[in-house]
Order: sequence, then C-alpha cells, then structure tokens
Amino acid sequence: MRAIRVTGVLGAPEEGAEQVTQLLPGERVEVHSREGDWLQVTAPGQWSSKDPMGYPGWARAVDLAHDTESVVEIARTYLGTPYVWGGLTHDGIDCSGLVHASFRAVGVEVPRDAFDQATTCAAVPLGEERPGDLWFFAKDGPGTRITHVGFWTGPDTLLHAPDSGPRRHVVEETLPDERRPTLVAAGRF
Repeated sequence: MRAIRVTGVLGAPEEGAEQVTQLLPGERVEVHSREGDWLQVTAPGQWSSKDPMGYPGWARAVDLAHDTESVVEIARTYLGTPYVWGGLTHDGIDCSGLVHASFRAVGVEVPRDAFDQATTCAAVPLGEERPGDLWFFAKDGPGTRITHVGFWTGPDTLLHAPDSGPRRHVVEETLPDERRPTLVAAGRF
C-alpha cells in the first residue's frame, strides 16, 4: 500500500497517540494487521533500529491505498486545485502536471507533457480502460497532436485539470460533451 497524502504514523491505533513519523504522498508501507480504522504498518524507506523492516507504527486506513489505486487517490488530493500552465503543485497544476506529479509520487517516472505521455505509455483500446489509465485528447481530432490528458476513473468519468470553460481547476466529472469528439486514445503506465 501507499500513502495518498502526508500521513501521520502514530505509536498506537488511536487519534491521541504520539506521532512517531510521517509518510509522504506515494510512500510505500507494509501492512501487518488491522485494528478498526487503523493499520499497523512499517515504512521500508525509513530504516530504524526499532524494526529491521522499516519504521513501525499505526496509520489510518483512509490515508492509504493499494498500489493500483494510489495514483488515482493521489490525483484526487488535487481536486479543486487551480489550473496553472506548467504547474506541478497544490498551488496550481496543469493537466499533464497532474498525471506527472501523481505517478511521480508513487515512484513511476512519466514524461511531463501530454503529447510525450501519449507516445510513451502502452496503448489501451477505448472501452477497455481501468482506473489509473489515461485518456488523451486532441482538440483538432484524431491524427493531430495530443493537447489534453486526464485519468479514467470509471465508466465515462474523467479526473483532470481543464484549461478552458467554467472549470479551471482539478475536477472529477462525467466526460463533458465538448470533450467527447476530441477523445482520441487511452493509455497505461
């Protein structure tokens, strides 16, 4: 599993317990047991004499996701973030930056720009997508340069940073009608 946001690791499975370390977005953990809403974890990237497997403690289950789900969950932490051309942070992000930053958080290196992302990932036939796959758009239609990218999160659902229209912030929405004719490909990293 991986952290989907900055997550406190506590010394006991309760809200008032002492924080012993933190997990950064995308940081991998090993889960050993569950107690209610809490998971007993070790963080392998944080070596410690307390446990040869990594720093031990308890994290809230809601703050972690399985690796296949974590990229989308990390992308969702950007919901509401304003669209900023060239942005890569929660202060402002663009469509390809959302993809780049979300994959980067889980240790997967992908190109920065939508066109390069489309030419680098494995093609997926439209209609065979799964959560975490990407939809690619070309405003001038099939056979032209890719100009937009977003995450496929479910049937007809797109998580993206639109650069035009009334939604100039990261949203998860039903594929807008104006985007349908520009959807030209799907891909998977």
